[in-house]
Amino acid sequence: MMWRDLFNLKGGAASIQEINQRILADATVSGTNLIVLVMAIMIACVGLNMNSVAVIIGAMLISPLMGGIVAIGYGMATYDVHFIRQSMIKLAFQVGFAILTASLYFAISPLAYSTDELLARTSPTIWDVIVALCGGIAGAVGNTRQEKSNVIPGVAIATALMPPLCTAGYGLASGHYPFFLGAMYLFFINAFFIALAAFLVFKLLGVPSHGDVEASQFQRQRLILAALGILITAPSIYLAYQMVEENLRDMQVKSFISEDMDFQTTSVVSYTVKGHVLTVDLVGTLLTEKEIATLQDELHARNRLQDLELVVIQGQRELDREQVQNLINARLEKQSTSEKEVSYKNLSTQYYPAYKRASADQQTIELLTQQGPLLFPEVLSIQGGTLTSVTPQKDQPKTEKKVDHKRFMVEVIVKEPLRPEEADRLQKWIAAQVEMPVLMTVQTADHPSDFYGDGIAWP
Repeated sequence: MMWRDLFNLKGGAASIQEINQRILADATVSGTNLIVLVMAIMIACVGLNMNSVAVIIGAMLISPLMGGIVAIGYGMATYDVHFIRQSMIKLAFQVGFAILTASLYFAISPLAYSTDELLARTSPTIWDVIVALCGGIAGAVGNTRQEKSNVIPGVAIATALMPPLCTAGYGLASGHYPFFLGAMYLFFINAFFIALAAFLVFKLLGVPSHGDVEASQFQRQRLILAALGILITAPSIYLAYQMVEENLRDMQVKSFISEDMDFQTTSVVSYTVKGHVLTVDLVGTLLTEKEIATLQDELHARNRLQDLELVVIQGQRELDREQVQNLINARLEKQSTSEKEVSYKNLSTQYYPAYKRASADQQTIELLTQQGPLLFPEVLSIQGGTLTSVTPQKDQPKTEKKVDHKRFMVEVIVKEPLRPEEADRLQKWIAAQVEMPVLMTVQTADHPSDFYGDGIAWP
């Protein structure tokens, strides 16, 4: 068997006339294809809105958008300018119709928050380019066979043409224009490289040109395709670089938390990275200034975490008995059987008093939750608890004795962002109820947190 026979596209290929008929039928935007397009749009919108992968896959399977894109590649391969123009107009109609329908759906949908499936369609990378190119080649090959196979449904799922358009509609309806731009960029990547792959396959199959074509037109088309490919791919490479850097940084943060902050009587409740600050919430024995300084050095020892500042927040939390037990069990997992009995007693002595102290905070939160919405109608819920900061202030001399500050931290969920004077009045009311300084965050379901301090330095 010759090597060229292993990659022979002409073996089992349909006739040129049959391929042409398939391309024309799949590129139709009226009748059956239009009805299927509407159904695919609605299914994709519901799937994205409900964060359902299975429903989104169903929309991708029945979406007719692939036909118009392959038709553009076929027109480029046959150098039929009129056919390319008609295919682009049809595809533009489908795209505009899909975005408009999705915008109307999300404008009236009661679920207006950003789901993970929506977010996944807003940051395309070089891997999306690779998937689109490979999927386009597989789709074009499958579409030119004498016998239909399962290639086309697989390509429809892999390249995901419909979800980005619905995400763009969500961006317009909700005013999240970065969503719109990111989703349209993802769709454009998929469409361009599917069309490019189809063009390459049709050229390898030897589809004839429609009419007389000059050699200069061949050269001009190659230059245009190459330039477009570079322009489209360049931003995706940069986004992929950013994503890789973020993933590697997250891995080092997780490694730092699991290895360097693995204490015997202190456990990490949560941690967040915002800007150049790593904030870690702890429960258990309070760490000393020296221990925190050592942790900061260990943090900077990791090459991707050298620009991070460590902020440690320690204090009681609203832990129930099950959570306390889980903390104790987590500490015991790495110990031998002979050590567990003594350790369990020590950890119980450490954690359960904190649980009992947290009950006072629980009563306070219940009071705030009951009275807050009555006095402040925009408030939906209030949660929080007493915290203790052991991180020294930046202007505090190193020789000065450490001073711990107890505060009450609350997170307030509101229907819509509060005006500064309203937030100030709410903070003063909460401070009067808890009888201590208050650090308050106010946020909506789709609005970043606003922080309100009490005039005293807080890390």
